[in-house]
Amino acid sequence: MALLTVLYVLLGSISFIIFYIYWKYIYSKKCLYLMFRNQGIPCEPFVPFVGQLSDIRRASVNDNAMDYRLALAKKHGYVYVSGFGPSIHLNVMEPDMLADVFGRSHARDYNKPEDTVTVFEPLIGKHNLLTSEGEEHDRARKMLNPAFSFIKLQSMIPIIVDQTSRAIDDLLSSAKQGQVVDLQTEFTNLTLAIISSSAFGKSLETTKNAKQIVSHAFNDLLAAIAYRTMRAINVMPIICRLPFWRKNIVDKGSREIFQFVDQIIADRRFHRSTSLSTNEDLLDLLLTAVDNEGEFFSNEEIKDQALAFVFAGHETTGHLITWIVYILMTHNDVLQVCREEIDRVLPNGTSPDAERMSKLVVCEAIIQETLRLYPPAPFMIRKCIREHIIGSKEHRQIRVPVGATILLNSYVLHRREEYWPRPEEFDYTRWIRDPITGFKPKLTHPFCYLPFAAGPRNCIGQNFALLEAKIMLAALVQRCQFELEPGQKIIPETCVTMSPKYGLRAKIAQR
Repeated sequence: MALLTVLYVLLGSISFIIFYIYWKYIYSKKCLYLMFRNQGIPCEPFVPFVGQLSDIRRASVNDNAMDYRLALAKKHGYVYVSGFGPSIHLNVMEPDMLADVFGRSHARDYNKPEDTVTVFEPLIGKHNLLTSEGEEHDRARKMLNPAFSFIKLQSMIPIIVDQTSRAIDDLLSSAKQGQVVDLQTEFTNLTLAIISSSAFGKSLETTKNAKQIVSHAFNDLLAAIAYRTMRAINVMPIICRLPFWRKNIVDKGSREIFQFVDQIIADRRFHRSTSLSTNEDLLDLLLTAVDNEGEFFSNEEIKDQALAFVFAGHETTGHLITWIVYILMTHNDVLQVCREEIDRVLPNGTSPDAERMSKLVVCEAIIQETLRLYPPAPFMIRKCIREHIIGSKEHRQIRVPVGATILLNSYVLHRREEYWPRPEEFDYTRWIRDPITGFKPKLTHPFCYLPFAAGPRNCIGQNFALLEAKIMLAALVQRCQFELEPGQKIIPETCVTMSPKYGLRAKIAQR
């Protein structure tokens, strides 16, 4: 009798699990898929559990991952449905609809999907601007705004200049005559050094092997996260916790990074208590920031916010600089104009300051055009938490139900010919400021260019990233000569961020 009872319980449990999996990953997803299809939205075939994951991976293996996305837009238009693992994505690259999703009218009707938080939690925790929602996000945003004010950014210029100069010294001294180096690796390490110094200041200089610890842990962890993301491991809560698919690397890297930052925070608190701290870096701002109630950030919030700043800043800017140098090596006319401006504004190796930086209008335009063609974070994803309608009656409207996931691909959006004449052509003059007013050219649509998202959830660090990129670009062009290694494949590919799939190999020499 007892055996039968155990058997019934076991069968009941198995039946419940099967039903739950069917309901959550097949039935509910198929209902969502059909709801969109019944509104006349083009759809890729519905495939339970995997969606178009096999097509995406095949495109990656064949070196046309981003071309695959462009082909889908050409096939279906700029609004269509596809699957990634068990998730159903409403792909939207229509600026009017994106204004509803990312703009202030409906921004609060969306959250980051749970699996996005799961992806980044081992790297940056949960209590930061990238993953937090609602009141927690609003409170943190208000507390962090002073850290990214214009005046504060100007004070960061010496840090960026110093770190860039050191890195170029190391790069030139280690690059023997005729030696080929991977610029992607070099620039990612450089931006990590800059962003870490901006976040933690002299703590990195006084902690033994600090930069090596951060670099190795971040790189290993990001590689493991990319591996798991391309296999849709993180979209299934139970599977993502199993000790497979490089889970051990994720856990180890997360533990090392968190312990390292915890120690830096503890040391800084001690030095502040003994009045030995004179730092004005992000960590000091996090330690002193207060909300409307007079409350400070907790230790966990400080750690997560600092790590989010380091992660978001170093990967994206490192890859942006990689693409910029690639453009300069393949567009000699652009390089000459850029170099002439830098030599004029910063003659004889003059160190940049805020006033001189504002005069580098060609450099600024080159950065913006590179962001258009090669946005470092091309995929932005939101999950609907309140049903509403996007679009306009004059054009097209779509009902977005609770639980629907909207995916923006800015790589595709930035190549729409309606908004960008000759979209595949690199034309920095699109962005040249008016010589009289100093204003940037007006966009065809305010939501046709979204390298940093938009609305209340836009990137708080975008001005820091642009300043960092401009200083690095000026220093590299001022001091270095680059020669692209012939015959290599330069293939844009995205997992977490977009970079050349096989790196960017080139010879580097003193100018």
